[in-house]
Amino acid sequence: MPDGPEPSSTKAASQQAAVVEVFDRFSGEAWDALYDERGSPSDNWKFIQRKLRVEELLASERPGRLLDVGCGTGPMAPTLLQRGWEFHGLDIAPKMIEHARRRFANEPRAKFYAGKIEQATFPPAHFDAVIAMGLLEYLNDAELAAAMKEMARVLKPGGVMIISVIQPRSLDSIIRRCLALPTRIFKPLYLKLRGKKFDLDGLTHRQFSVTELAQMMAGVNCVREDHAYYNLLPVPFPFDKLFPRLALAASRWAEPKQHDHFHWAATACLLKSRKKG
Repeated sequence: MPDGPEPSSTKAASQQAAVVEVFDRFSGEAWDALYDERGSPSDNWKFIQRKLRVEELLASERPGRLLDVGCGTGPMAPTLLQRGWEFHGLDIAPKMIEHARRRFANEPRAKFYAGKIEQATFPPAHFDAVIAMGLLEYLNDAELAAAMKEMARVLKPGGVMIISVIQPRSLDSIIRRCLALPTRIFKPLYLKLRGKKFDLDGLTHRQFSVTELAQMMAGVNCVREDHAYYNLLPVPFPFDKLFPRLALAASRWAEPKQHDHFHWAATACLLKSRKKG
């Protein structure tokens, strides 16, 4: 008999395995470097901007106990620890967590756990803040619903939830969808010529609008309070790859203008919500 459509459970398991494999492969210093402001701006610009925007959204909050879901090797930890937060990191990639534990072995206020948020066993109302950077795009509907419910469960009333998502209506996202086929054909050659090894585009990335994310947060009793856009690309794909210096210069110019009608250039956004008491 001919093969039928791949069951959704099989697809979910396949995506999860791919996510673990990709992130475990870059679990050490290669991942740390993406958040190092001393590194190559063309390689780590969007990661640095996301980190800075999260720090800005947390700046007005009184430090307490924070959970970083999808924490990777813990790039958010140093600044937040310095500000007085107790940092708890959770990630599905075991090697990421192993590296984070070694990296913060001498920091008693930093704790790391391997696993999925929907399977975590944290007490209810345990954290003053929950953040999730680059997490939702890898989850299917069932995982997404479970993750949102669990993040809200472990968040204290009055606590804040900050989540990042990829925007579906940015100029860059629209062009990428139009060029999906030629991109798949030529990207391996591009990566080889540029000597790049780190690439997330082989994974399935879901996209959500600010309105959709706000609705998901509202569905778990968290009210939208603030937002921020990041990774503004006035020079979109594929020109950002062909002319990286020009693209970076344009992004540096546009990033401070994120609230001045430049939303169309931002590939991603962050939403801050507060759990009802």
